[in-house]
Amino acid sequence: MRELLIVFQDGFDEANITVMVNGKEVRRDVGVSTNPLLGEAFETSVELPAKGAHVGVEVTNRGLKGIIKVSGKPRSLLVSIEDGKLLLREGTGREAFL
Repeated sequence: MRELLIVFQDGFDEANITVMVNGKEVRRDVGVSTNPLLGEAFETSVELPAKGAHVGVEVTNRGLKGIIKVSGKPRSLLVSIEDGKLLLREGTGREAFL
């Protein structure tokens, strides 16, 4: 098992978020909003199986879903809402805010 840092960035406003790994719910958060000064809502880590995984994020109260296949040693996953769409992309692992 390995950890994947997920950073929720811009576009979240009282969002209800579900994170799934290989179709199984691993985290649920309610009322998530982006801090406009930081450009980040929150960050979390989830456990991934050793042989890659499909990571899904759903914003249930806005009807948005996204899924991305991660393999190798992904450093982080960046999630944002832009122009009404949920965007997921792999990051460098250096995006974490202090």
